[in-house]
Amino acid sequence: MDANMRAMNGIKLEKAAAALSANGFGARVFGTGEEAAAYAAALPGVSAGMGGSMTARDLGLAEKLRAAGKEIVTHAPGMTPEERRAVWLRAQASDLYFASPQAVTMDGKLIFLDAYGNRGAAVIYGPKKIVLTAGVNKLSADEAAGLRRARDIAAVANNIRLKKDNPCVKTGRCVDCASPSRICNAVTLLWKRPLASDIEVLLVNEDLGY
Repeated sequence: MDANMRAMNGIKLEKAAAALSANGFGARVFGTGEEAAAYAAALPGVSAGMGGSMTARDLGLAEKLRAAGKEIVTHAPGMTPEERRAVWLRAQASDLYFASPQAVTMDGKLIFLDAYGNRGAAVIYGPKKIVLTAGVNKLSADEAAGLRRARDIAAVANNIRLKKDNPCVKTGRCVDCASPSRICNAVTLLWKRPLASDIEVLLVNEDLGY
């Protein structure tokens, strides 16, 4: 990304951060993912809940949190449904919960699209502090554009990543399928900060995740 594009993206990120703040969320803009990850790892807390965020992967967040002495609470391959449920409930009661929305709108809304809804539950209420990370690629003009992004970009990429044999991996866009392996089942839309939740959004001037 050249300097001019970075400058333009920086302006957009600052506008999005201001809109998020107006909606009651904490919001910070970082020039690099390294800066954002260092800030996140230094937040107070012992336990850190996480899902399968590709943004967190790109930031190397789990490794940085472990290096800071935090216990990572997340699911792992091979877990039974009962084990996953137990871990998800522990993650929802953690000191910190890290996730990434599929879209951040320019008027300060946050959009999540999930298969199970464990992330949606955790970003509404439960953890002592909810930390949401998003690259500049997640910015969307408005709610409608954010939902399109969640379905036609993020969901398609995740279906390919997870090797799901759903129609979108062939069409390249969401067709609102009825497949048994569908991963687009629950939408969580935060218009404003839920009153009992401490939510901070870390916006990064890099492309991160899907």
